[in-house]
Amino acid sequence: MSAGLTCGIERSDNEGKYRSRNPVVQGFVRRFLRRVGDLVEAQRPRRILEVGCGEGFVLRYLAQRLPAVRLDGLEVDPGALARGRARCPGASFVHGDLMALPFRSGSYDLVLCLEVLEHLPEPDRALQEIRRVSVGGCLLSVPHEPFFRLGNLLRGKNLRRLGDPTDHLQHWSARGFTALCGRHLTVRTATTSFPWLLVYGTV
Repeated sequence: MSAGLTCGIERSDNEGKYRSRNPVVQGFVRRFLRRVGDLVEAQRPRRILEVGCGEGFVLRYLAQRLPAVRLDGLEVDPGALARGRARCPGASFVHGDLMALPFRSGSYDLVLCLEVLEHLPEPDRALQEIRRVSVGGCLLSVPHEPFFRLGNLLRGKNLRRLGDPTDHLQHWSARGFTALCGRHLTVRTATTSFPWLLVYGTV
């Protein structure tokens, strides 16, 4: 999800991550996408929503891996939304706010929220809304702290802030993030794909 009232994500950073020429970053991203794909495929969903889908990188990967699944993406930034539509024409993209999702309760078998919650001032409120529109489960990811910041420091990024991006409002350890998710979901899987945490839970 991009810059807006509800979260101030610099989507150019997200696009840079997925299109990076750095072989280390490429390796992290490939492994992350495979892990997401494995977790998604194991649930056998028919309808998937990704909130904060940005430019559609994850949706494109899922469309290639699971061509029979209906894929929808929600994004607040019109520019990112347009790039997502171009990148993944097989998915349906909707302009909207994560805090007030324009979907009926229980509309999706699986809802993804990847690299979004750390940008939000009210992650619990966001999780309530994500849970509302899922009839099955939710797959969530955030940076794994303090390792995410350490990785930035090693790359010489955000040095003045000790590796912490300016748009990250929340920071979670594995235990802390699992506890957050457990307030809204029954946690089934809590794992890592360095430097990110992944939690799958059912409603």
